[in-house]
Amino acid sequence: MPTTAAPQDVIDAVRSAREALAAVGPPAASSGSTVEWAEALGALGSLVDVATARQDEVLVRLAAIEPMVLDDGELVETHRAPGHVSLDAPAVVSGVLHLSPRAAESRVRDAVRRAADGPEGSPSCTGLGGLHTAMASGALDAHRAHVVARELEEAPADVARTVVDAVAPWFEREDASRLRRRVRRVLARLSPDLLRQRAVRAREASSLRRWADEPGVDTWLGTFPSEEACTAWAAVDDLAQRYVADGTCATIDRARAKALTDLVVAHASVGVRVVMASAAVADLPADALVEVVGPGGPDPVLVEAGWLATAAYRPGARLAAFVRDRDRHCRFPGCPVSARFCDVDHVRPWPAGPTDAANLVCLCRRHHRVKQRPGWRVTLSADGELTWLDPAGRTRTTRPPDPPGLVLRRTEEEAPVPSSTAAPRLAVPDGPHSALEHRLESAALAGRPRDGCRVEVHHVTGWPPVDLSPHRRSVVRRGQDPGAAPPF
Repeated sequence: MPTTAAPQDVIDAVRSAREALAAVGPPAASSGSTVEWAEALGALGSLVDVATARQDEVLVRLAAIEPMVLDDGELVETHRAPGHVSLDAPAVVSGVLHLSPRAAESRVRDAVRRAADGPEGSPSCTGLGGLHTAMASGALDAHRAHVVARELEEAPADVARTVVDAVAPWFEREDASRLRRRVRRVLARLSPDLLRQRAVRAREASSLRRWADEPGVDTWLGTFPSEEACTAWAAVDDLAQRYVADGTCATIDRARAKALTDLVVAHASVGVRVVMASAAVADLPADALVEVVGPGGPDPVLVEAGWLATAAYRPGARLAAFVRDRDRHCRFPGCPVSARFCDVDHVRPWPAGPTDAANLVCLCRRHHRVKQRPGWRVTLSADGELTWLDPAGRTRTTRPPDPPGLVLRRTEEEAPVPSSTAAPRLAVPDGPHSALEHRLESAALAGRPRDGCRVEVHHVTGWPPVDLSPHRRSVVRRGQDPGAAPPF
């Protein structure tokens, strides 16, 4: 049996396993006992665990691939040591596994911590390799492995390895909650200072987040210091009990939700401004050609070509506000970052692409950088639809959220030509990012704080030499579809 596998070996093995399971057929209606069907259920669970462990290994290998553009324009994929995570690896994984960007980042990070555990004392050592071994044997599922790894987030590698070895006998018999408590008890004996430091960090990182959930409903998720939460909960519950008693709310859960928002609003002195698409028309110049479409309208709003466009690299305040009002959040598929925290980015690099709303979108800093990576292609259509083509050849699209808001539309004949003295050779019309735009952007962002990457990146020392022999390299010419066959 080979010690290593090529991608096609994995694909063939998965295809064989799928065909074997599909050939079994659905369970018979009147055969087998409770013991037998329970054993069958456990066998399928073990198969899922083994497959997840193999998926972790593939994720580690995928994340370690870094693209490099050679002087002749070739895109060469270099293979780094396991534990290295490329910037756009979570973005690629989100398209392959149909995960949200945040879930993809978590998935990559979990896989790297478990399956890329290096030798003791090495930079890539995490101490969590025992979790991967247990998953590969079918004794531990991904959820419980994630729970254990989360509890050991801040633990040194040697402590983490000791804890994993201590709780390993219970992997096949305890659920996630009991494993979590067991890990904490072992940690308390080994290093009580770690738990105290974790409590301090957790209190400092307490937060409150909000996002749209069901239609007409928002979800809040918060973590609070225990003494503050105790006092606040008593106030909320007291008011909620009164709401139930006087018939304001039918259930205690609904009453608590209303009590919380009522208490917040009663002690606030801020107003909420709701901006609809039609309200933005008041800010348009008098000579603009505007057609406002309601939420159910099939066509985009049309505005006179070149409105608010500029020959400069940075958009004006009104143009930037227009783009943010249209996009509402980052335009990478599934990214929820609000537009007010996003960069207003040129889809076609400036100066080859103009600075107007038909060439600008909102991107969070992370996905702004992803867009600039080799192998990514992004196009913006006239109705505001943004199409992403990733290095794996998968295509995804995003549209401005409903109600549609205003969308600038222009034809190539109407496109404003920027009056720039920049050298044309610095702009790469079909490339991901021009050198001139990169320098201007770096100068504009100098001194501004940047959001940290949520994916843990290990830059492993002693990388093996990059093998650029024909059977080990992947080359894509500029302008070529990344999903097409190599040119040689």
